[in-house]
Amino acid sequence: MHDLRIPTRKVAAAILLASALPGCAASSLALAPDAPDVPFKTETASGHEQPTQLGVAPGPRDFGLPADANLPLASTSPPIDSTHTYSLAELIDLAQTLNPETRVAWERARQAALGVGIVKALYLPALSAIAVGGGQRDTGSTQAGSLPALSDNGGLHGTVSSLALQWLIFDFGQRDALSQAASQISLASNIAFNGTHQKIIFDVSRAFYEYTSARQRVAIALQSKADSAHVRDAASDRYKQGIGTSVETAQANQLFAQADFDVVQAEGAERDAYHGLLAAIGMSPTAAIKIEDVSRRQLAPASFVPIEHLISEAIARRPDIQASYAAASAASANIKAAEADLLPKVFLTASDTYATGNINLTSLPTIPSLSPAASASPTLSGAVPSTTSIPSTLNNISVNRNDATVLLGVAFPVYDGGVRDAQIDAARSHADAAEATTQRLQQAAATEIVAADDALRSSLAGYRAAGVLVEASTVTEDAALAAYKSGTGTVTASIEAERGLLAARLAQAQTHGTALIAAATLAFSTGRLTSAEAADSGNLGPLR
Repeated sequence: MHDLRIPTRKVAAAILLASALPGCAASSLALAPDAPDVPFKTETASGHEQPTQLGVAPGPRDFGLPADANLPLASTSPPIDSTHTYSLAELIDLAQTLNPETRVAWERARQAALGVGIVKALYLPALSAIAVGGGQRDTGSTQAGSLPALSDNGGLHGTVSSLALQWLIFDFGQRDALSQAASQISLASNIAFNGTHQKIIFDVSRAFYEYTSARQRVAIALQSKADSAHVRDAASDRYKQGIGTSVETAQANQLFAQADFDVVQAEGAERDAYHGLLAAIGMSPTAAIKIEDVSRRQLAPASFVPIEHLISEAIARRPDIQASYAAASAASANIKAAEADLLPKVFLTASDTYATGNINLTSLPTIPSLSPAASASPTLSGAVPSTTSIPSTLNNISVNRNDATVLLGVAFPVYDGGVRDAQIDAARSHADAAEATTQRLQQAAATEIVAADDALRSSLAGYRAAGVLVEASTVTEDAALAAYKSGTGTVTASIEAERGLLAARLAQAQTHGTALIAAATLAFSTGRLTSAEAADSGNLGPLR
């Protein structure tokens, strides 16, 4: 009978190892913050972790992090010619190179293209090779009654190599449906790539026109400050001549102080718009670049193209709608693929296996036997047994075997707990959602086009009205200042005229910038803002 008892030392070692394993997992909690209100502390420069106390932070709770010297900082500032004044088209060209969104869209298109190749590979057979090598050693002995002990010593070593081929021959159109879905997804990604560039063109154009308007407001504020200085000087002169009052002088000084404050605010807004333009391009906020001034660009009159015609053209041209339609087509193809998964599949499989190795055995003892001569001629002391010589060792038994198999079969799906039916329902749900998304995008596009067209027409009308208002306000301001200097007018009338002229100039600048932005918005919403040249030339379709 074999002794099945396990040595005590092995049992103790197993118990100790099992008790230590849970502690290893729980010790990982030390990597997390000690409490919800205690800051996480990283390692210091010396490599030691900053100490924290449970529920108590030393001093004020500081949740800041030290600078990570290993963190790579991307630099997106290209070489800029400090003497060159960049036009809108040139800024758009920079954005299409520097803006990370173009890289993201490009990589997504490449991933979708690789997906098409992966599906096409399903039509080809799959070939795999396996090689296994190793050895085995067995040592022991067996005692059977009064017979001599039988030693069991054996060794085996060798290699097994296999080459297998699998080929799906027929699947009732599942791979065709998957290929169609992958192609549509790739098409949608490529369309979205162009759409990303159109969005960048629009973002840069909008930021460019906002910066132009901000620069106009600075120029207007400076002009208003100069005009306010004339009123202040006139009040000071009248006061020195004894015909003015301290109240008039104080009002004139207040007007000048307000104009100076307006200049500071306008310059701050200009800097904000400048940084917004750099962000839209994808440049560093510390970059210094000269921007073309288009504040005097002539505005084209609004066209009389029916809004319904603009909407119908936009539906067929907009990249987001085209990409959504391609995604809906891919979802429909996925329904066919899920339905084909319920049908049988015909496959071919072939394999070729080759095994080689050596076997060494030492397990045959010397067996006692009676010699015939001894049994026929017994001695005085009795029969003396002799031995039969049997080889005690078998060495170098070589094994070489080659097996080849070819099978043609059919796989029938019988029962899977409703997984395939659920996959069909999910595919149909995705198709319905994609179709609804396309409808939503079409409605949103129509709303955007109508709103942009209304904004453009209102801005153009407002710009024309503001131009007339600026001319009238300029005449009023000149007359009021002249009357005040001659003593026939009041400082109050001069101040009001100056403020009216400032408001008219700001309104004209605002409507000019709004019209440019509205034109770019209308071109973008109708899918016409497709190049840097189109954005910079003002040839935005509906404007002409």
